[in-house]
Amino acid sequence: MIKKIRLLLIALLLCVANTPLKAQMGDKPLNVDYQKIEKFVQSQPDKFGALMTRFSAGDSSLTVEELATLYYGSFFSTDYDYEGASKALVDLKKQEDYKNAMDLCLKELEKSPCSIDLLFDAWLFAKELGQDNSLYGHRLNQILSVILASGDGREQKTAYKVVAVSDEYFIIYAVLGLNLRKQALVGNCDVMTVYDEAAPDDTVDIWFDVSLHMSALDKLFGGMDMKSGNKKAKKSGKKSKKQPQVSLIIE
Repeated sequence: MIKKIRLLLIALLLCVANTPLKAQMGDKPLNVDYQKIEKFVQSQPDKFGALMTRFSAGDSSLTVEELATLYYGSFFSTDYDYEGASKALVDLKKQEDYKNAMDLCLKELEKSPCSIDLLFDAWLFAKELGQDNSLYGHRLNQILSVILASGDGREQKTAYKVVAVSDEYFIIYAVLGLNLRKQALVGNCDVMTVYDEAAPDDTVDIWFDVSLHMSALDKLFGGMDMKSGNKKAKKSGKKSKKQPQVSLIIE
């Protein structure tokens, strides 16, 4: 099953580098302004919802800026979440019960339309059921293109910006085809030391900006002393985001 999923990932993601969104950007990195996105999402929820409707329908005319607003804006939205697959969906996937898994996945996608994890699952389940899965592949490539446009991952100031830790692993394993050797937190970034199976002794560091994930943890735990692991006596009035579970089955 694992080998099969890896082959499916290769088939799906070969087109990421050729997506029209990359052509929009050229060599210029995407400017992701979290404060601007948060203000738009919270002050104009109807416009944000209209953008999400277009995205869910597979609208190819959405610009990379609009897609970035959707991907990062889901973190700030009260109508949409950015969550991965539920435990129930993970279990159905492991059991290869694709019919029930697809039904549940579509329900979860309604609440989390930009979830990379859920979009891949929907693409996989539809393929296994002999259904047209192009819509989910298209949407997945749109979101992946936003992340790849947000930086180059070579250093802290040009780190890829992600909403969830599960997105880091998807980029590493599925998009780049690499394996994780170790992981370290440096400031607001995860530094992922990776290697290619063909040359396991040669490693490279890939940087991911996890500011949003860290802020979610801060709200969830009321602040935490990262050195001691003890919670701080700090309260937050805003509801915290549930952290996604990774349903991508990869060794």
